Amino acid sequence: MPSSRKPTRPQRRKRSSKLRIVLISIGSVIALVMIGVAIFVGIAAAGTPKWSPSGLLDQKQNSSVYDKDEVKFTQLRGVENSQPINSSDIPDLVKKTFVAVEDKRFYQHIGVDPIRIIGSAINDIRSRSAKEGASTISIQLARNAFIADPTAKTLTRKIQEAILAIQLEHEYTKDEILTFYLNRIFLGESSFGIQAAAKTYFGADLKDLKPDEVALLAGLPQAPSQYNPYFHPEAAKNRRTIVLGVMRDAGIITAQEYSTFNDTPFTYVDTMKKTIGGAQKTTLSDASYKYPYFVDYVIEELENTYNLTPDQIFSGGYQIYTTVNPKIQVAAETAFADAANFPKGIDSVKVQGAMTVIEPSTGSIQAMVGGRDYTTRGLNRAWQAKRQPGSTIKPLVVYGPAIEKGGYFPGTVLDDMPVHYGTWAPTDFDTITKGWKGLITMRSALEDSVNVYAVKLLNLIGVDYGWKFGKENLGLPLEQGDRNLTLALGTPKVSTLEMASAYGIYANNGISVTNHAIVKVVDAKGNTVPAKITKNRVMKETTAYIINDMLRSVVTDGTGTSAQIGNWAIAGKTGTTSLDPQYYGNKSGNPDAWFAGYTPNYSGVVWMGYDKDDDRQHYLRNVYGGSFPAQIWKKVMTAALQDLPVVSKFEEPSGIVSGKFDTKSGLLPSSLTPSKFVGTEIAAKGDLPNRVSDVWFQKNVDAENPNMLASPNSKDPLTKTFLNLPNRDSSWPWPSDEAPYRPPTATAPDKVDVPDPDDPDADPTTPPANVDPSLPSPTLGEVSYNKQTFKAVIPMSVPLENKGDSVVFYMRRPDKTVLEMPIKASNSASTSISISLAENGQPPNPGIYVFTAAFQNRNGSGVGPPSGSVKLTITD
Repeated sequence: MPSSRKPTRPQRRKRSSKLRIVLISIGSVIALVMIGVAIFVGIAAAGTPKWSPSGLLDQKQNSSVYDKDEVKFTQLRGVENSQPINSSDIPDLVKKTFVAVEDKRFYQHIGVDPIRIIGSAINDIRSRSAKEGASTISIQLARNAFIADPTAKTLTRKIQEAILAIQLEHEYTKDEILTFYLNRIFLGESSFGIQAAAKTYFGADLKDLKPDEVALLAGLPQAPSQYNPYFHPEAAKNRRTIVLGVMRDAGIITAQEYSTFNDTPFTYVDTMKKTIGGAQKTTLSDASYKYPYFVDYVIEELENTYNLTPDQIFSGGYQIYTTVNPKIQVAAETAFADAANFPKGIDSVKVQGAMTVIEPSTGSIQAMVGGRDYTTRGLNRAWQAKRQPGSTIKPLVVYGPAIEKGGYFPGTVLDDMPVHYGTWAPTDFDTITKGWKGLITMRSALEDSVNVYAVKLLNLIGVDYGWKFGKENLGLPLEQGDRNLTLALGTPKVSTLEMASAYGIYANNGISVTNHAIVKVVDAKGNTVPAKITKNRVMKETTAYIINDMLRSVVTDGTGTSAQIGNWAIAGKTGTTSLDPQYYGNKSGNPDAWFAGYTPNYSGVVWMGYDKDDDRQHYLRNVYGGSFPAQIWKKVMTAALQDLPVVSKFEEPSGIVSGKFDTKSGLLPSSLTPSKFVGTEIAAKGDLPNRVSDVWFQKNVDAENPNMLASPNSKDPLTKTFLNLPNRDSSWPWPSDEAPYRPPTATAPDKVDVPDPDDPDADPTTPPANVDPSLPSPTLGEVSYNKQTFKAVIPMSVPLENKGDSVVFYMRRPDKTVLEMPIKASNSASTSISISLAENGQPPNPGIYVFTAAFQNRNGSGVGPPSGSVKLTITD
């Protein structure tokens, strides 16, 4: 019977046919992909740049630099800081280290390293990133020597680099390629090659470097700016540790050497930073370009912000469009070239200076001068020299933060009187000559640059708050060590660029704009990279306006009056630093003098001082922020503002209110507040005081002795108003405007009738009713009077038996009022009595003053007969 099983052979054939079709399709796709890859590689290869041996040695030229109006003003030429050396002069330690770090199979591959490429790809897949590099030393050399844009990351460029690398391997030995590479590699700080870098980072020749120094150099190619020990010492040290580990693992150094060199300090770098502010850069080409200090900063910005190598900057044919304002830059250079704008030094060493001008609304650097004598790629003090700013920092870390925090306004009152914080007692620069200022407002303290007020206010708002505001809101380079009350007096170190940027935020109504010297960079192919500029509001508009208004007062009525320019709205702050008594003793002088000023258009800061003072003689004498620095600022800014419409005030935002207040309490005036102490002040809405002043009170005083409290027997006592300041030490002298309101502590004595020899109706032989005739009379000498101090001194002779007795001294004024003063026993046969004739702080009235004295009975029951009277006549 026929089988029921179905035939299977035709099905197998059908499946085989489908599989064949799939395989053919896949094969076709792979073939097409390979053809496409081959075509792409062919096209890329066809575009591979032509190369010649001279390209490994010669540099191209010609990058152009333009001002803010896109007018070309200079060209960058030549190679900077390149010192090529022969292979025989390169130590094996250097060669082995660079090969171990950059290309450990350098001596085995043909220019490209397939193993490294595969490993890099696997790691990228695992990490889901594209961070792994597969560039051999030969590829890096080809890229830097012959690729027009070595920073571009494209597949085409990588193919071209590989082709060039293979060609180089065909033409040169491994040692020649390594030597070319080590002579060309960019190692930061404008240093081409290892010999130049050895000089830059260690001040030594390559042959003299130790393993830790070689390790630093070998770690730089990966990220020269990031691992630059001049700017990022911790990152540089960490990278050096990694390289030392590679050297140890490769057998280049021993484990003991690894431990020995792992923690060595950057001694040379630290010395250069301390002495000249940074690296001393060797230049082999003539860099006689226009606006040299500004251009040097542009070069730094190209390296650190745009990640261009000096090779590209000086040889890539770039068009560099900058922010420089020729009118302001020329004015600044002219001011710094004029010796009359600087104090004379004690010898041939010049007092140095720096200035930066910024346009706050755009963040563009309009002008920069870094010293009086330019040296090619030398110290640019405008941004590299970090100096203590003194009082110019107060608006940035004290007054601005206080206004921003709220609860404070320009009329906030603090007492300028002695204060201690632990063992530290801040003082004002003029306390010795002018005395303490007492109860003063924030505006007054800022105008006169009062130190004690600033420290007290920072203590009130909190050091952390002021520190964070200066660092995070205003961009100041504050460090953890600056986080203390001395911050208020300007102990951190800053540059004119950083200060101009910070003050510019106030001028720009509280908006921070990234400062920059470059607008855009255009490469040889026309590709444009614009500046990355961010804008952020970092404070309230009301805060910026109130600071602008107070700093305006500094220029109109305070320490910055010499910076006034016509009707322009100018805000400013002076600053000086003091000599450290630990090193200078009691010498008087200043290491630094600053003036920071701005208009609604421009923010400019000037610093002045010596670069260093190793012999303790090179410091400023009688130079303050309001003198030479303000003089330079005014000359430069006068030129900057020329032909611009005058802006006579800073724009007031909404939210600003004003009102009357008591200038001795910072509160609302009370019914007792004297009219002379009632003022008007602005504030952010909600920050004007709402409490009534409580510092005034009234007491009755004796009518005949108004500087003494009335006694129960005083006739017709007077009611006077006084300041109630119980926390003030009674030994502290009060300032002149408060002295008349100092409450008396003594009570007026009851009136005693004293015989007057010039009164025809008086009987000089008749003693007062309470006279003890058993006591003798003292003898008074001739009165001497000091017209400057208003003090009278009366000599007095005391019998031997009465040396232990107290004396009652009487003075009758021209108005017939008599003042009685008890004086303790002097235990001396000869003494003198000193008395002030001033009344309520005013000079004494003209007329005849009569003085007598009497011994007081030891049991206190009475006084002896009065002495003969002596007289003093004051005519004016």
